[in-house]
Amino acid sequence: MEKVGYGNSHAKLILVGEHAVVYGVPAIAIPLKDIEVNVTTRGTGSSNYDLPTVQIESELFTGSLQTAPENLQNIEALVAKFMADFAADFNWPQELQLTIDSQIPFERGMGSSAAIATAVLKSLLDFTSMRLTDDQFNQLITLEETIQHGNPSGLDALVVNADQGYFFQRGHAFLPLQLNLPGYLLIVDSGITGRTSEAIQKVAALHRDQPQLWQAQMDRIAQLAPQVKTLLATDTTIAQQQLGQLLTENQAALESLQVSTPELDTLIHRLIIAGASGAKLTGGGLGGCVFGYFTDQATAKKAQEQFTEKTWLTELAADHHELEKNHE
Repeated sequence: MEKVGYGNSHAKLILVGEHAVVYGVPAIAIPLKDIEVNVTTRGTGSSNYDLPTVQIESELFTGSLQTAPENLQNIEALVAKFMADFAADFNWPQELQLTIDSQIPFERGMGSSAAIATAVLKSLLDFTSMRLTDDQFNQLITLEETIQHGNPSGLDALVVNADQGYFFQRGHAFLPLQLNLPGYLLIVDSGITGRTSEAIQKVAALHRDQPQLWQAQMDRIAQLAPQVKTLLATDTTIAQQQLGQLLTENQAALESLQVSTPELDTLIHRLIIAGASGAKLTGGGLGGCVFGYFTDQATAKKAQEQFTEKTWLTELAADHHELEKNHE
């Protein structure tokens, strides 16, 4: 019988705190469990004790992993490290075939790299029947994320493999969120590839060249996450309006940090005009996705119909996600 391994993960959405989280400011992210990545690992050829060649099949690239383009070097490094450090003595087949089926748009700020890496690693663990400690697992994903993003906060890696949202501050324990606040998130894909590394460099340059402006935005964002955490645990109309205001406040700070773009600003404005109580970009910026928070489903659905861009409409509370997509 053919040996097969399976792994899966999902997208994530940063509600508040992107970029600032790298500098120790709190952030909040939630899983989008219905936007999935599924990976299948199959072995072919006779067993031996040498490490196998690895073939990959994905939307980005199909062929030998060793000759994959630069945007898959993170996966190549992850697979190589796993084989060398944890499975060198496994009775490998001659060749592995990794098939990646991802619903997450690439380089749009929704955790694609961390989600794919997580699903790949889980499929390898399933294939080999090996077990890693949480620390070992996280170290491998951190390796991949460092290659992909340079200075990852760890937030993506946490949430793409979680069933709940988290309040996160670097150097502190992850705090699970209580999500009671009703509402809907309409996520809109700008169609423009996000440029996370460039955005990180822009924020670092602002820190160096205009430290007062940079610090003012960090202080501004630092006040948001604790307030959002409190609002998410409540269930009132006032809290819904306040959440929208805080999301828009976070967007204003991101604009000052120079990681938004005119295209993203336009989409955010359209969400507000369509009835969102607040809206912002999510992820690295300079492209990628934006989202609006709507207090009721009817308004959110009507707003979704106004966008020709690819969109996702999902309930805020992670335990009750009902995903609606359009413009596939």
